[in-house]
Amino acid sequence: MTTATVSSSITTDGATWLLVPHPDEEDTAWRAETLELFDAVVRLDDERPEHRTAERLDTVAALDTLLAFRAGLGPGQRLVASLAVPGNWPLPVVVTVGLAEGGTAELLDLAGATGGLPVEPPSVDELPEHVGGEGPVVTRYDLDDDGAIWATVCAVRRSDGVDTHVLWRTTDLGLVPVFAPLVVDLLATVENEVHA
Repeated sequence: MTTATVSSSITTDGATWLLVPHPDEEDTAWRAETLELFDAVVRLDDERPEHRTAERLDTVAALDTLLAFRAGLGPGQRLVASLAVPGNWPLPVVVTVGLAEGGTAELLDLAGATGGLPVEPPSVDELPEHVGGEGPVVTRYDLDDDGAIWATVCAVRRSDGVDTHVLWRTTDLGLVPVFAPLVVDLLATVENEVHA
């Protein structure tokens, strides 16, 4: 019996989203180009006083953190980092793709609408039409063991027998209304193909 597999591609604007390779696939040219891009974004932030942060971003450390995060992801998962929020970047988003299993209720599980101990009931919305497919967008707030509140935004799309979900977590609650729509828009850039 042949098992179906899924291949996926993410088509994003290279100035606002960075596809982070597994460290085993990283090459020196990509690293140099990415650090140049990071330096350019830092300069843009510096030109706008309202976007300056107290500490200048250590671009090398930021890139190494992203690569370490990517190294820890499992099969079918990719890491994309947003450079789009001035003064608050890179913002890592995990993209997971796999064959669909189960019914509509499972989509809510995949999106994180159930389980855990949320501070308040999770917010559940439908995917915007431009994303394609069906699925929920879930925003939830959870308290961790140290008393910090974590916001999680997860959107799941089921289309042509494939589930795609994007997941972003943060303790900077002020970023949620700004960045959550961009997380959902990222889902629209993921294209999948099933191979028998």
